[in-house]
Amino acid sequence: MTVDSIEASYRCAKQIARRSGSNFYRSFWLLPATKRNAMHALYAFARITDDVGDSHEPVALRSRALTWWRQTVALNLIGEDTLVTPKMPRSPTGDVDPIPSGLPDVAVQILPALRDAAQRFEIPSRYLLEIVDGVMADQQKTRFDTFEQLEHYCYLVASAVGLACLHIWQFDSPLPVRPAVDCGLAFQLTNILRDVKEDASRGRIYLPRQHCEQHGLSEDDLLSPRRDDRFQCLIRDEICRAERLFDSSWELWDSIHDDGKPMFSMMWRTYRRLLQQIAEDPGAVAERRVRLSRRDRWSLALGHLVRPWYRRLPLPPAELQMRSEPSIKT
Repeated sequence: MTVDSIEASYRCAKQIARRSGSNFYRSFWLLPATKRNAMHALYAFARITDDVGDSHEPVALRSRALTWWRQTVALNLIGEDTLVTPKMPRSPTGDVDPIPSGLPDVAVQILPALRDAAQRFEIPSRYLLEIVDGVMADQQKTRFDTFEQLEHYCYLVASAVGLACLHIWQFDSPLPVRPAVDCGLAFQLTNILRDVKEDASRGRIYLPRQHCEQHGLSEDDLLSPRRDDRFQCLIRDEICRAERLFDSSWELWDSIHDDGKPMFSMMWRTYRRLLQQIAEDPGAVAERRVRLSRRDRWSLALGHLVRPWYRRLPLPPAELQMRSEPSIKT
């Protein structure tokens, strides 16, 4: 594969990342160019995977498309320089399925960059394939009986992404697996709390049934959430679980190379502030999607992009300092 084709692939990945409108596209600029390009490739790969899973095509078609995508990614991560594109999946009638979102064309465009990034930063292919596995699981499973089941799902859709990011940011050996996994769990649990109402409108319940029943809540209560005492107690309990995961995940700080620390810090502090905002009014997630204000988003971005401000950020973050202080009995 030529240098020109790889550079063109990175440009395509950057365009996908920029068009996404994600707040974290700005955080990529905290990295040096080579690592920034690798983050564009990783983000574009995850974005395309999510888009196929979230498309309006029938579930059976989405599942076949994701199976094709997983096979294509696997073959190209371990293959030679030539791009490998397996045959399109076929429907039960034998017809070739129309792949959602123009997937084959996009695959050809971004896979050279993804493979180059994976080789350059020694990203284990299993992390990338697990990202696809998570979206595939989301096509069928919309309920979780236990927190352990939810943890496994969160690992696939979030922790695997974080572990791949960690290889791009680079770290001092050994790989800090537990804090990295906890970081993905903390981020995804925060997303789940933020999106309770939106997920309910799509018929999805991510909060574990065992936790809901402990507070006297049924499936119907979660599909039509109301800010009553039972619901707010459930959300507070999940917030406490997420806070403990955030505490554990900050241990990554000591392992990450210096040029990767600003991006990790910005992502951690952004999600942690979002969780704090949910905690200030736990019932709000029954009514709307809680978001950070524009002021908060710009404050976090500038606090990391402006070097003198970044150097003044508290270490460890204020949220950890407050939780480490012993409570005063009255």
